[in-house]
Amino acid sequence: MESKQSNGARTAAKLGQLRRRIERWRWQRAKRSPMPAELWTAATELGVYRVARELRVGYGSLKDRLDAGGQRGGRGARGFVEIDGTALLAAPPPSVEVSDASGLKVAIRLGAGQTVDWAAVVAAFRTAGR
Repeated sequence: MESKQSNGARTAAKLGQLRRRIERWRWQRAKRSPMPAELWTAATELGVYRVARELRVGYGSLKDRLDAGGQRGGRGARGFVEIDGTALLAAPPPSVEVSDASGLKVAIRLGAGQTVDWAAVVAAFRTAGR
């Protein structure tokens, strides 16, 4: 649990830094000028909904940029990942590791003959990280 709290604290600190950078840009910008790409990139790394809500940045614009880039925080493709079920059942015992943009991770290693409802695991992981 301590790791989750420290990840949350790091994310909150990064969100605070991004808030200051965006506010500074808003204060100094020329009227109606677009937000710089580096601010958009930093915003997509911290999560679309949270940034849109807390920093008053357009949710649709953030989501579009995330979808167009196909990346979240440079850690890999966002979205659906297809897993060949036969690979999960092959020896050595299968294992899966899932992580989110804040660094929260879960790793599952199965013993011989064990099964797991992967969809339920991923769903539980996604709700635990909020």
